Amino acid sequence: MIRVYTVAKKELFESRVSSQKEMDKITSKVKRAWVDCWNLNEEEMQIVSGLLGVDATTLDGIENGKVRPSYEKCLDEECPFYTWISTPVVEFNGELKLHPLSIILRERFLVTLRNNYSSWLVESALRTFKSLEPKERKPSVILSKLLHKIIDENSEAMVAIRGQIDKIEQEALDDAHHKAITKSIFKLKRGLTTLHKLLWAEKELLADMNIGVIRHLKLVEEAKLIIKDALDDVTRELEFVDSYNRSLDSVLRLQDLGAIHRVETNLVILTVALVIMTAILIALEMSIGHILFG
Repeated sequence: MIRVYTVAKKELFESRVSSQKEMDKITSKVKRAWVDCWNLNEEEMQIVSGLLGVDATTLDGIENGKVRPSYEKCLDEECPFYTWISTPVVEFNGELKLHPLSIILRERFLVTLRNNYSSWLVESALRTFKSLEPKERKPSVILSKLLHKIIDENSEAMVAIRGQIDKIEQEALDDAHHKAITKSIFKLKRGLTTLHKLLWAEKELLADMNIGVIRHLKLVEEAKLIIKDALDDVTRELEFVDSYNRSLDSVLRLQDLGAIHRVETNLVILTVALVIMTAILIALEMSIGHILFG
């Protein structure tokens, strides 16, 4: 599906596009447009590839995105310059899941390629954009709002992860030697490692946006403030990841202490058993000797 958002007379308009003719009609009348795409069929893929000036194979690779936030620019002489920003959306529902989201900047157009999961992020960014004063409705502002919403989704995932850690800690207190707890901890730590890499890359991406090194992207002052807030949020979330890892390490240490205690208890039991058996053997030897020698 393709939706095109344009601004005319300081008002935001939304159009659904299903043919090349409809796309050409819209783009010929506006200076700038945001083209939001998800679950593209073959015909829609051709429309977007024509808009960007890239072949469908390249577009398919862009649509699938990357699991690591990054940006790159096309340097092929056969296609127009464009900048591709890839920044996954995080979901945590018992385990970490990353949804690819690509943002392409090309001259007059901002194109987003995503899946259904990110629909509410786009809708939320649009509501925020509509609430702005007409003079503040700049392309870089809508891009910054969208990225900030993605960072907010990271925060929601962090809350869910904290809840999972609290559950693991309670289970460890109730039964520290349960093997399922150890499995859950290492599974969660793998997710935290992935999340740490993603957040660090997001921080670098936002920093590059802030200093203006990304081609086709110039932030207005309002957008810079939004990016600064997003940078602060990512920095805080990185600290949370470190804190969560320490909490899980504490549970592992608790399990280690429990294992050591169990070993010590077993050794005490074995020692007592050996003493009793030795005493029994000595008693038996004395009884047998008494019988044999009268």
